[in-house]
Amino acid sequence: MDREFVFSVIIPVYKVEEYLPETMDSVIRQSIGFEENIQVILVNDGSPDNSGELCRGYQEKYPENVVYVEKENGGVSSARNEGIKYIRGKYVNFLDSDDCWDEDAFERIRDFFDMHYDETDVVAARKEFFDARTGYHHLDYRFEKTVLADLREYTDFIQLDVTGAFIRADAIGEHRFMSRLKYGEDARFINEIIIEKRTLGVCREALHFYRKRKDDSSALQNELRSRSYYFDSPKYFLSALLDMSEARYGKPDKYIQNTVMYDLCWRIRKKGIREYLGKDDYEKYCSVITELLCRIDDDVIRSQRRLSKKLKLFCILKKHRFGGAASAVLKIGKVDSIYG
Repeated sequence: MDREFVFSVIIPVYKVEEYLPETMDSVIRQSIGFEENIQVILVNDGSPDNSGELCRGYQEKYPENVVYVEKENGGVSSARNEGIKYIRGKYVNFLDSDDCWDEDAFERIRDFFDMHYDETDVVAARKEFFDARTGYHHLDYRFEKTVLADLREYTDFIQLDVTGAFIRADAIGEHRFMSRLKYGEDARFINEIIIEKRTLGVCREALHFYRKRKDDSSALQNELRSRSYYFDSPKYFLSALLDMSEARYGKPDKYIQNTVMYDLCWRIRKKGIREYLGKDDYEKYCSVITELLCRIDDDVIRSQRRLSKKLKLFCILKKHRFGGAASAVLKIGKVDSIYG
């Protein structure tokens, strides 16, 4: 399909009047040339603040390449799905409305796709935090060099977000974000696409700036209070990815196992879960985590960078139903986890 632009950038907008100008400026200043090569799709998800006025201002200033859409509030997934309808670019980025791009990022990504267009559907950019936190993302080890990663070999090159990645528009097809998912919706979406070719472009030179707001701690508390985090995400994100990979390849491949295990590492290390869940829900959630562990190979568990040796041993014992020995590891090793 012929495309009018090199890039389409879909930006869901909700209560971001403080941040949207900086985000838009980072796209407008791209060295590749904004008006000729970049389409922006601003989706106002029923924002109650002045964000809509800002969006209309950009659409009026750049009528040929800025699309403005208004919809009732339905969440980030529904906003992104609405934006997909208007794609006129060859490559798509789903940018959060408070994040930014380095000025030559799009040029770097285009050059990478030009070299590997038929080999991959997704290219990831390096992620640097700003605002309330600095430094690079936990998965920055992937960016030692720019490479087209065969995920049968680079099994720990995990890609969880869409904001710092670019997707071939033709590869999106019928894929859509699952609106019922509140946590992990972007990871499910992008990995549905990655599973097809099992490759990932990794572009060290393209830099994505990811804002960590000062109020992120309250967002974490909301996550821990949400039943969706405990039950929807394991079912419709983690288990679903394992099912997809198994259906296509006979068993979940190592890359998908690593993706699921990376998320499980954070869940297993979280302590104090009992205060957010009743006794029955707590036991049910622990069972859900154990069932997922049973689908992960031992060598994948042992390779996790975010787990201590004691927790790796615990997970393997738990997986193989040696519950007493697993509990002893926690007790004797004085290890905190959700099971404690």
